[in-house]
Amino acid sequence: MTAFNDYLKALREQKSLDIGTVAKRIGVHRHTQSNYEGHRDPPIDYLIEFAEVVDVPFTDILKKRLDDSKATEQAKNNALDSLNSVKSNDNTLDDIYARDNDLLQVKLSEVSHTSIPVDATVYIDTKDKSIAPGSMYGFLSPMNGCYFAAKLAITDTKLKLVFESIERKDTEFYIEDGSTESHYILKTLGLLGKVVKAEIVF
Repeated sequence: MTAFNDYLKALREQKSLDIGTVAKRIGVHRHTQSNYEGHRDPPIDYLIEFAEVVDVPFTDILKKRLDDSKATEQAKNNALDSLNSVKSNDNTLDDIYARDNDLLQVKLSEVSHTSIPVDATVYIDTKDKSIAPGSMYGFLSPMNGCYFAAKLAITDTKLKLVFESIERKDTEFYIEDGSTESHYILKTLGLLGKVVKAEIVF
């Protein structure tokens, strides 16, 4: 077990959370969670979710991971400097992740649902990820780091991103394992939450 794995375990225990609860909230198997606290190096997606579950700043977790890194000291110091500059440069962060009464404010930079054009600013309730017919949802594309918005349609067998746009085709995913699989698909697609309002630039 490495110091970083010990650190993850300690964070979970400080919040009085058991392995099963954390695993379920993040969307991994309890054995996977146990391995991440034992010897296995967790991926970045997991660490992002874990930071939210244990309510610890993600940068703190990254810094702790750097302590346990096998990279050269110079590379580690450069990485640490980068993290510190991001944390202290609030104006730059606010341009990207400005908060408005617990809403995430982002500017769409990918073709989205036809009713919300590119360059529109949308406000997203990141705590509301329940799928409701006709609602709009915000996404952070894992491929290019761009934001887009789409409606979601879900049945027992299909999950569909709806754009209703000639510029972007709707995307369908077949679901074989019910809500667990749909959760993983939405997580992979970068679901942020429900769009509450949008400001369109004319």
